[in-house]
Amino acid sequence: MNENKYDIIIIGAGAQAISFLAGICSYIKKNDNHYNLKIGIIDKKENFGCGRVYNHDFPWILMNTPATDLSIDKNNRFEFYEWIKKTIDPSILLENNYDFVPRNVFGLYLKDKYIDFKNQLYNKGIILEDIIDYAKDISIDKNEKVDILLESKNNIKTNYVVFATGPSNSDDYYNLKICKNYIHNPLPANQKLINIPKDANVGIIGSNLTAIDVAVTLKHLGHTGNIFMASRNGKLPEVKGKYLKSYPPHNAQYLNFKKLSEHKKDSLSLKDLIRYIRKDLALHGYHWRNFFFEKNSKPESFEDFKCRVEEAQTSPTPFNIVLGIIPEIAKTWRLVSQDQIDLFMSNYYRQVHQKHGAIPLVNAEKILKLMETGQLLLKGNLTDVNFKNQQFNLNFKNQESLKCDFVINATGPKKTICQNVPKLPFTTLCASGNVNETHIGGIIIDINTGKILTKNGFYQNKLRAIGHNAEGSHPFINNFAWILETSFEVAESLFCEVINAKRTDGT
Repeated sequence: MNENKYDIIIIGAGAQAISFLAGICSYIKKNDNHYNLKIGIIDKKENFGCGRVYNHDFPWILMNTPATDLSIDKNNRFEFYEWIKKTIDPSILLENNYDFVPRNVFGLYLKDKYIDFKNQLYNKGIILEDIIDYAKDISIDKNEKVDILLESKNNIKTNYVVFATGPSNSDDYYNLKICKNYIHNPLPANQKLINIPKDANVGIIGSNLTAIDVAVTLKHLGHTGNIFMASRNGKLPEVKGKYLKSYPPHNAQYLNFKKLSEHKKDSLSLKDLIRYIRKDLALHGYHWRNFFFEKNSKPESFEDFKCRVEEAQTSPTPFNIVLGIIPEIAKTWRLVSQDQIDLFMSNYYRQVHQKHGAIPLVNAEKILKLMETGQLLLKGNLTDVNFKNQQFNLNFKNQESLKCDFVINATGPKKTICQNVPKLPFTTLCASGNVNETHIGGIIIDINTGKILTKNGFYQNKLRAIGHNAEGSHPFINNFAWILETSFEVAESLFCEVINAKRTDGT
């Protein structure tokens, strides 16, 4: 293939890639220029537009974010909601719920937007080519061109690469992949969970968002056996209730943090963030430390969770406070020093993420019912899982052990890229020092441009990362609005650079 066939290659064709394309389309609308560019986008055929996460699945696998917060159009937050009303048969929606819709509905919306963006780009002289394949390895040659080896054995060259893949599969913490009846990745549930015998005892490792989807799916499939949900902390996610409403913070605002940074003439620390956050929590009657880091934290009981669900059914919940603060902190990370981001990711991310990750009330009610009937048992202090005599043993700190016929992994995504065995397609890039990440995982980037930090301390101009790939600099990247905002910034920055380079070359 010709060396300059592609100006940009995007790896991944899901929500993060579509957000990047939305950013380019937003930029080219500002003028009447005609561009002579070629962009390639690499992914499996079934994932184009929707990615793996939002592909076809059961209708009860819901988005955990309201439809009004999922528009790909930054200037119209209701675009997705209006698209649902116009396009989707109400019978597809669970209980006629237009707020929390099935994930595959969001996938259909993204596919629609992909086609729309493809046409917009074509009308401006930009070819967007689907490359139905898988990127196996990437390197940068002596001429500063990026060489991509595909699973098909083909090689393609490009001037720039944008990593836009979604969250990676989680680690196999207990070395269970070789065991019969172990399911490492439960999604899509309509393929992975459909053949579990209804009377089997099932262990779910994890108690956050994916674990909820697994338990809800087993319920809908008519499962009658025991379900053991086991994790280190034994806590269920926050609940998005009937009175879901963002409480805008009075103090913890990006503009206030920006002024503080300018006054200090330096980056912010975690203590700087806490000073403002604790004031807002105090206004609502909470002490910041107890709010995020409970003393004598213990696994959640049925009664504790019942109280939280009843609160979500009848009144505003503390999650409304988090809903207001998190977007402001997400924007503020660009003002925080990298060593403080590393500290946050190492010591505090898990507790804060527990507050940030929340489930719709409809799912919380289903989990509560499973607990009330005794079919679902929530357990904390998980220490080990092993497989002996054709059964799994879930082992806990108190020497208790539970036996299961099946185990389903529902822990969080893997963050590391280069550590231990490098994640594909980063093998050569890691070996050559072209990728730097935090010690617990997450690529470090320049937030404004998406350029990846190298081991030598400079930003690699040819490589950009957005979304989950950039978690080393964006700790709250699971927030779609923040994925959209940062993808727009990176898209505009890179697009301008490509255009300027072409003008310089006279092409």
